[in-house]
Amino acid sequence: MDNVHDPSQNDLSLSSIGIGADGGALLMRLFQTAERIEASDIHMMRGETPYFRLPGRFAFQKGDGLGEHDVDRIMACTLNDKLKRIYAEQGYVDYAYETMVQIRENEKKRVRYRVQLYKTRGSMAAAIRRIKLEIPTFEQLTLPAVYESAIRLRPKGIIVVGGETGSGKSTTLAAMVNYINQREMKHFVTIEDPIEFIIENQKSRINQRELGQDFPTYAEALRAVVREDPDVIVIGEMRDADTVRTAITAAETGHLVLTSLHTAEAIQTFYRILNFFDEAEKEAVRRNLSTTLIAIMNQMLLPSGKPGVSRVPATEVLINNTAVKMYIERGEENRLEGIIDSGQDGMRSFNFSLLELHKQGFIDRGTALRSSLHPDRLRTLLGFEGGMKATD
Repeated sequence: MDNVHDPSQNDLSLSSIGIGADGGALLMRLFQTAERIEASDIHMMRGETPYFRLPGRFAFQKGDGLGEHDVDRIMACTLNDKLKRIYAEQGYVDYAYETMVQIRENEKKRVRYRVQLYKTRGSMAAAIRRIKLEIPTFEQLTLPAVYESAIRLRPKGIIVVGGETGSGKSTTLAAMVNYINQREMKHFVTIEDPIEFIIENQKSRINQRELGQDFPTYAEALRAVVREDPDVIVIGEMRDADTVRTAITAAETGHLVLTSLHTAEAIQTFYRILNFFDEAEKEAVRRNLSTTLIAIMNQMLLPSGKPGVSRVPATEVLINNTAVKMYIERGEENRLEGIIDSGQDGMRSFNFSLLELHKQGFIDRGTALRSSLHPDRLRTLLGFEGGMKATD
């Protein structure tokens, strides 16, 4: 393995370690590089050289591809017997890994990664997500003011953070937890798979529970959580109808519930929640959500063109105000898009957010249009702003 192939980077040499080197040492060098170039992810699979995900592109390690058992050897130092057994039984395993890495000659740094090992064509592959140990604020994440106001809006109810893989959902949830943690005396209980951010007690007290280490199944954790005297419940991911039922029941009994869902748009997030249930249950769930839902906040991460800012979130926010509650109760969710576009109570569409990011210089016109789920509408908005160009 010679060096990382990325024309925009010049000092990513890994020439001192080849594929035949000690697996743990090679993993440390990959971590060093990921930290130095601020990669979001490291990927490894048989037949390919390791590569790093950067904003809008990949950086590939030069050299020979990994052999059939090279990923097993590289990742061996991160696995205990329990994780090995889960991987052998399921063909995949998720966990967090924390260690010290030598960043520079006289500088060591504690790093934390979320790891998924999985099988592809019969061999182990790895997707390793870099986690920042310091939990950023809403301002540092460049999130709009409505994120903070939604947290203050009601002391009980459900806030759902939606987005596709790699959109920063976990980071946003951690920022929400720490916002309350810094200001209020609350008891948090989290249900995570795995724990990503380690959140230290400040004014609040926080119990973080991890699948496989602190509870055997999500269902078991959900059944027990309301008996653990929480004020705030964090459910890492809405997975099924049981998760939604737990969230609704907790919200109805005076808890704030923070959770996430893999969806592209806010309205799609609402429909996805409903579609966990069969037709006979949907009406009751709709009524429950009309009273317990606080907000749905979807986001996507985009490469930023501003110096010092590598990625920036575009956001779409639905706040459950009086009009939204009425439409949900009536089953008229098709009218929610118009409410979001109206901008009431800090609501915002993705197109509004993309237009705002473009005006602020975070993204160029092409990035805005490529990222839009409704580019024709965005092109019209850009035209109103005087941005029409022949290059479109």
